[in-house]
Amino acid sequence: MLEEYLQAWKQVATLIKIQASRDINGALHQQTRCYISDEHVEQAACYNSLIRGHWGMENHLHWHLDVTFKEDACRARVGNAPLNLSTMRKFALQLLSNMKDKHSLKKRQYKAALDIGYMKKILKF
Repeated sequence: MLEEYLQAWKQVATLIKIQASRDINGALHQQTRCYISDEHVEQAACYNSLIRGHWGMENHLHWHLDVTFKEDACRARVGNAPLNLSTMRKFALQLLSNMKDKHSLKKRQYKAALDIGYMKKILKF
């Protein structure tokens, strides 16, 4: 079966299996995660760092989308609306993140809604 998958993904160079365990209130929880890569790296620690870094960024992105843009509270569920709104939120998040001022993302969002000059600055008009 593995050979069938590898035929579909010709550029796969490495299969990665991470087994994690943690103690939660005295109960041992184990989890196995599998990844594929097109990299040829011999050191397992390199993959561990890459995977941890990826999930750190992914979790950070979703935290901002939920906290700053209230994405989880959005009731759009039909047709193209969820994807369109998600794309717009990510675009807005990127624009707000590019601003190099002392304000938080939430404050920048609020300020842009009230101040057309600040919004133009964000949009680089």
